[in-house]
Amino acid sequence: MFTLEVECCTYGIKPMNCPGHCVMFAKDSRSYKELPLRIADFGVQHRNEESGALTGLTRVRRFAQDDAHIFCRPDQVDSEILSCLDFLDYIYNICGFTYELELSTRPEKAIGSIEMWKNAEDKLKLALDKSGKKWKLNPGDGAF
Repeated sequence: MFTLEVECCTYGIKPMNCPGHCVMFAKDSRSYKELPLRIADFGVQHRNEESGALTGLTRVRRFAQDDAHIFCRPDQVDSEILSCLDFLDYIYNICGFTYELELSTRPEKAIGSIEMWKNAEDKLKLALDKSGKKWKLNPGDGAF
């Protein structure tokens, strides 16, 4: 992360949208009836990559990212994932793109309980299976 000092305070230039979307979600008390809540952001991200790691479009210092997060109840996960896959199909078919699906599982350094991760991974697997699309397991490559 890029950090800078401004009037005796340390600030970081936004490396990702996740924390901001969580703050936006937590801003108000919410009822389960408001879920799912979908937040999208078309913002600029900044990453302070190590020297030598900058290659093509996979490792850059500044980029615009269309990013989204879905806050939903556990019973809504599979339908939300299936809706996302339908949307992805729609857009990619228009552009003539193809894609591959992977289910990345809990990394060694993870936030949250093993039980929470297992439940999430099981729900994602169920949604992928329901989609009828080919996918593969990507062990240990989940974020956070």
